Amino acid sequence: MYSCVIVAAGTGTRANLGYNKLRYLVMNKPVLMYSVEMFLNKGYEVIVVMNKEDEAFFKPYFQGTIKIAYGGKNRTESVANGLSLVSNKFVLIHDAARPRINHRMIDQIENGLALSNACFLAKRVTDTVYRLDNGLELLDRNQLYQAETPQAFLTKSIKKAYELRKKAFTDDISLYQSVLNETILPITHEENNDKITYQEDLDAFVQEVGKQSMRIGQSYDIHQLVENRKLIIGGIQIPFDKGLLGHSDADVLLHAIAESIIGALGLGDLGSIYPDTDPKYKDLDSKIIVKKSVSLMKERHYRIENIDTTIFAEKPKMAPFISDIKKSISSLLEIEESLINVKAATNEKLDSIGQNKAIAASSVVLLIKE
Repeated sequence: MYSCVIVAAGTGTRANLGYNKLRYLVMNKPVLMYSVEMFLNKGYEVIVVMNKEDEAFFKPYFQGTIKIAYGGKNRTESVANGLSLVSNKFVLIHDAARPRINHRMIDQIENGLALSNACFLAKRVTDTVYRLDNGLELLDRNQLYQAETPQAFLTKSIKKAYELRKKAFTDDISLYQSVLNETILPITHEENNDKITYQEDLDAFVQEVGKQSMRIGQSYDIHQLVENRKLIIGGIQIPFDKGLLGHSDADVLLHAIAESIIGALGLGDLGSIYPDTDPKYKDLDSKIIVKKSVSLMKERHYRIENIDTTIFAEKPKMAPFISDIKKSISSLLEIEESLINVKAATNEKLDSIGQNKAIAASSVVLLIKE
């Protein structure tokens, strides 16, 4: 139902890079891909309009079905080339130099298309604005809008407008308005959808993405030591005359690891996913719990940068088992052992742990957006 023409055929000379600024890598990904992936994730048909000399650079990053059109002598010609490949009822036209586009903004535009055949993302002007024409004329800012992209249209209408155009325009709404006498709806918002023009704009975007791409999770778990239970910690069975009491196999270390990942993702706690009141989780292997947290992490396109854990036990001594525990965790998390730290500590004979009545574990994990 929806297509998006992403315009990426500029030169970006004001960014002073010596190449198209949309090729600039941010977290190992070109600026262009931040827009491309957002629309692909929404199920859009995506058409990228690019310079022919940039095609070899961008193509290895493309996944799925992405159509490519080449840029023209100006933005208007470039968009026209992209529109020729559109096959859906509605089309959004977006400048790739606005890589902060998100699902909420796109949803707002889609809602706008339900009300009008043409709409555009915009901000209200809050500054005092003058026009210089034989003196200063104060403009009514309540009637002013700062146009952004996406700009969205009924496909057959915008194609008709491009066919009838008399000259080049700086955006698609102005071209549309010059040809067709139809209502155009500004969709106002207050999010950051700023355009990248200069090097300082790129620097700001790099900082934003870096902050958004890291998530930290922490968890602590404790279980009582009882007789007639196996002692399982870190996914391996440890010889001891007692084991940990719990609804599942009570692996405190794996529980802490799984919950730290879930917490980093903002998905609540372990009990919200595996309630201890549900009989189907009775004696559940905690390896399954960890694998589930890893699956949730991958679905959201994160990976583990590193994880630091501690086992708190008076007895048995954990040191002889640390190596095997790390191997087990490495396999479950699908990461190298070098990214995993496992420590062991006692409670100096204090509290339930020090009195050998319980064992606890903690985990801190750092996730990085892929």
